[in-house]
Order: sequence, then structure tokens, then C-alpha cells
Amino acid sequence: MDSQSASYFGFTGMIEPAGVSRIAGALNSAANSGVEQVHLSFSSNGGYVADGIYLFNHIRALPLHLVIYNTGSVSSIAVSVFLAAAERYCSAHAMFMIHPTTMGGAEMTARRLQSTLDAALADDDRTDNILRQRSRIPEDVLVARRHSEIHISPRQAVEFGLVQGVREFALPKGQQIVQI
Repeated sequence: MDSQSASYFGFTGMIEPAGVSRIAGALNSAANSGVEQVHLSFSSNGGYVADGIYLFNHIRALPLHLVIYNTGSVSSIAVSVFLAAAERYCSAHAMFMIHPTTMGGAEMTARRLQSTLDAALADDDRTDNILRQRSRIPEDVLVARRHSEIHISPRQAVEFGLVQGVREFALPKGQQIVQI
């Protein structure tokens, strides 16, 4: 099996079962082919917490050096996915957004409403644990995100340790990129 030093992927979409399967599948193929480093141009408005936590753990378990670039917006649970990468950058025009967990639903009984609330609070705790472990977001910002949307600029992303720097994604001449 021939191994190459780097692969390049692009993803824009939701963190939901189909999108997460495409990302995991592409990374799995790279790992199975002996690729050592993957560059991922990434933009996502978020999605489902469970799918994001799965993908975070999956990325962390792979024997790849993932370099991820926020090339648009990385929001909600997609921030946790982004933080799984070993090396992280964002475009000068990118934005991050974190917020409290939201849950949809139709008419609910009091017990179902309480169960939904408990699940949302548990998801907030899981997300906070990743944000604390993989960044330096100040505690007051983490507390504020439990109540409202917090938008993080590229400058703040560097300050908060979400990224190592502001750097544009650029495909090296002669390389191929696969949109997943």
C-alpha cells in the first residue's frame, strides 16, 4: 500500500449523522491508506451534540495529524469537533459561535419537559468540558454561553486558544482536494 504524506479535504455542512459519517469515512480512508497528515477546510453551523461528541472522540483516536481551518463559520457543536484537531487555524474573515444547547419538541408533558431540560444541561456540561480541555476560553465567556450566543472573532480565537493563528487554507499546487 502506497502511503502519501498529506491529504486535503473540504467540508461544509451540518454535524448530523450523514455529515459526520462522511467526515469519519474520509479520515478513516486516509488513515487506512497510511496518510500521516490531513488538512481539512471546515465550515459548519453545528448540529446534534451526540454526533459532534462522537466525531470529536473519533478524530482524537485516529493516528493522523489533523490540521483544520475554519474557512467560514464554525458554530455550536461544530466548535467541539474543530477542537479535536491537533493543529487549528482560521481565516481572517472566519467566525466562531458558541451557545447553550437547544432542544426542539412538540407538546410535552411536565415529565418529558424535565427530561429534555436535564438532557440539554448534560449536553452543555459535555460541551463545556471539551471547551475547557482543548482551549483557554475564559470562565466568564463559558458562563455567558450558557445563556446566549457568543461570537468569537479570529483575534479572540487566537487569544482563547481555539486556533494557533490566523492563516488561510491554501491547497498546494499539484495536490488534490476532495469535498466530503
